[in-house]
Amino acid sequence: MSEHNLENKLRKDLGLVSALSLVVGMVLGAGAFMKPPAVLEVAGDYYYALLAWFIGGVISICGGLTLCELGVMFPKTGGMLVYLEKIYGAKISHLYGWMMTVIFSPALIGALVGYFSSVFCSLFEIESTYKMAVGAGALGFIAFINAIGVKQAGYLQTIATACKLIPILLLAIFGLCKGNGQVALFSASGQGIETYAPFAVAILATLFAYDGWAQVASVAGEINNPAKVLPKAIILGIIFLVIVYACINIALFKIFPVQEMVSLGHKASSVASQRLFGHLGGNLVAVGIMVSILGGINGYIMTLSRTIFSMAERGNIVGARYLSTIDEDSRSPVNAILVLVVFSFLYSVLLDADRLSEISMFSIWVFYLLTFIGVIIARKKYPNIPRSYKVIGYPLIPIIAIAGSIYVIYGMLIHQTENGIASIVLTLIGLPMYYYYQSKNQHRDLSVGEVKKYRVKTQYTTALLAIGVVAVLIMYGSMAR
Repeated sequence: MSEHNLENKLRKDLGLVSALSLVVGMVLGAGAFMKPPAVLEVAGDYYYALLAWFIGGVISICGGLTLCELGVMFPKTGGMLVYLEKIYGAKISHLYGWMMTVIFSPALIGALVGYFSSVFCSLFEIESTYKMAVGAGALGFIAFINAIGVKQAGYLQTIATACKLIPILLLAIFGLCKGNGQVALFSASGQGIETYAPFAVAILATLFAYDGWAQVASVAGEINNPAKVLPKAIILGIIFLVIVYACINIALFKIFPVQEMVSLGHKASSVASQRLFGHLGGNLVAVGIMVSILGGINGYIMTLSRTIFSMAERGNIVGARYLSTIDEDSRSPVNAILVLVVFSFLYSVLLDADRLSEISMFSIWVFYLLTFIGVIIARKKYPNIPRSYKVIGYPLIPIIAIAGSIYVIYGMLIHQTENGIASIVLTLIGLPMYYYYQSKNQHRDLSVGEVKKYRVKTQYTTALLAIGVVAVLIMYGSMAR
């Protein structure tokens, strides 16, 4: 396998605080507020719902501990793209990169944009016809910050992570202390609803809320001392999130009976805060939700654009030279960022946020499974590579991660067959493209990507384009009223 050295031009500006903020910032977003009612609806009971959150956390922790070994062995920008290439070869890594480019990345960010737009329009009482303009504005702002540089995007991630904790902690603490006691801990709830979905679907819903821990490995090439920082960031981040999610769920369970919480859906957190703090409190939590989602969008654009960049460096996708170009001023893969932003916006317009989240989760967990198995394979395939970090409790921890992955994939295929088949078909479309580019490039020296200095700074171009798109969409919204 050839080495891709252009990434050495990327700045190594991320430390433990920024990396930890990436984990918490990407994970602690829409899922903390949007998914508790969905998990409860599928689980059917408070305690089954809490069990689903606990199991989802255990799977994520075991997955994070397992993935860390590969992240330290191969501290390259691109994360799982690199791990799969080293372990399974170029074909599987290409399928993963293709899936990330056309399914997971735009679908996940598109879902977050959809959630952000809904909360924004609800808070400011804006008509739904302006949701596209709100989504375009949010994406344009994040693209502008990332076009300036990874350090500035890291600062935004740290600030967003710190700000979002305030309303989350208020809701959790006051809900636990002042909730009217709909559920008495460690005793039977006496409440429940009928559900026909397998329990694995409830775990799947929690995994959307937990997802993001793996993506910090995508910027390993931009982390100082990744062997030390990467495991700490992933492990500490996930443990913190398990505790936060447990507190938020118990707080909500103490405020709402089962039927009411399920019927409220995405509004449950705002209504809960209004009951605790009044109308102003509800608005405060709505602002917190928006900050959380904005931090998630920023974190995913930072990391997932690097995966697209690494994919383009291999020359196996359309526009490889364009997507693998680094801006000389910011030392960021600005073109990959812009393409990801555009496709994410289109997905948010075309599909519902909940469906986008389901499609993205199914797509990524198939490859998570391959990566967890890959840690065991790598022990035999690369026995002499130094490992400053090894999986704690090997092989038990990887086996738990593998078993958990198989279980949730099974649940998704049984309950959401249509989304599963669509994801598989879209992923396999990448195979003909792989063979085409392999045939095209095999007899020539492949040289893609460059460090390019633009005549107009990319952040200014990005800002102007975003403002123009938002203006057009506002006009469209006004005409559609």
